[in-house]
Amino acid sequence: MHIPENYLSPSTCGVLGAVMVPIWLLSIRKVRETVPREKLPLLGIAAAFSFLAMMFNIPLPGGTTGHAVGGTLIAILFGPYAACLAVSVALL
Repeated sequence: MHIPENYLSPSTCGVLGAVMVPIWLLSIRKVRETVPREKLPLLGIAAAFSFLAMMFNIPLPGGTTGHAVGGTLIAILFGPYAACLAVSVALL
């Protein structure tokens, strides 16, 4: 996420994307099993909030900045599989 544009080659992105496909499929299956259907809209709102929170940079000592990591909060509220999907959607 903190990688300059055009730093990774297309082949590297393709391999990493292929590695993520089974993880996304497992996450979808686990979310269907564990997260109640009526809480799925909250997961979407959490993904949007995570994206929004990541947009604000906070100045830190030493001339650098930091930002919130919403995936951790989503993992606490909904579980790690839901957080994987929510952050993937937010970054996409």
